[in-house]
Amino acid sequence: MYDEDKHKRAVKAELTKRGLGSLMNDTKWRELLAEINKLPFPPPYQRKDLLQSEPAPASFDSDVWYHGDWDEGTHPLFSIEWIRIRPRYLKHLANLLPKATVSCEAELEQALQSIGQAYEKSDDSIWIYAYR
Repeated sequence: MYDEDKHKRAVKAELTKRGLGSLMNDTKWRELLAEINKLPFPPPYQRKDLLQSEPAPASFDSDVWYHGDWDEGTHPLFSIEWIRIRPRYLKHLANLLPKATVSCEAELEQALQSIGQAYEKSDDSIWIYAYR
């Protein structure tokens, strides 16, 4: 059974151990998730949890065919160290045709700027740090 209080204590201990400070709070997360829901599609992302040594999914260096699960996959928000967003996906058109790249990069950047969300662009991705 999941014990949220125990998880929060472990996160706080890890933050103290690593000397990290918070860049996000519940309000910023809610604003971000609301803006993601307005995009043409929920972009795929890679999540690095404070208590995990590796991000999930482990491989995220090229475009993918799936969308991101922003409703269930981002919780608990307080334990996210960073999220790497690939604001595009590979759309299947037909068996004999190559997949088409569908992008929402411009819309995502505009959304992030509209809520004043700090982000970095690198490696064809948009990075949002919750702790540094």
